[in-house]
Amino acid sequence: MYENDRWLKNKCTGFLRKVGVKKSDIIFDCCCGEGNYTIPAARISGSDGIVYAMEMNRNKLRTLREKFKSEGLKNIKIMEREFNESIPLHDESVDIILLYDIFWYFSTGDMRLASLLNESQRILKDDGIVSVYPQHIDLGILKQTILDAGFKLERGISETIIHENRLQKGYIWNFKKHRNGSKIKSRD
Repeated sequence: MYENDRWLKNKCTGFLRKVGVKKSDIIFDCCCGEGNYTIPAARISGSDGIVYAMEMNRNKLRTLREKFKSEGLKNIKIMEREFNESIPLHDESVDIILLYDIFWYFSTGDMRLASLLNESQRILKDDGIVSVYPQHIDLGILKQTILDAGFKLERGISETIIHENRLQKGYIWNFKKHRNGSKIKSRD
């Protein structure tokens, strides 16, 4: 566990900077868990930025709250809820959306995935980034679903990341919002 803690404390911010997180960013971390990426994103975005951390598991949120309070971070806003059909944020208010290791919950045929991508299109600023860690899902179908939602694959990033509390090599997709993005329907 010490290696994970050291990576989260010292290397995760470098990883998130590669993803595109920067000072003053407004970030939405969907299904954030205990905040493995929320905390480092909050450190980077600083006092002028905000990280909206959405999670339904109260135990995970309790751990997240303890972590950010112990670090004195004041720019994390907890959204204690499950994603159903909407994200309670204003249109074009977010710079980066983190969709990391959430696809055990959102399968490619699930209407909630279409809703999540449509809501991501709505809340992202023009040229905003959706950063995806695609685990537990058919990669080809997921990629096409995201493209169909009006996003353009900007680049892939191969990096050491934390997954299920273990360090491992992972591959992240960064998609950019297109100004003329379209709504999608679920795949049957």
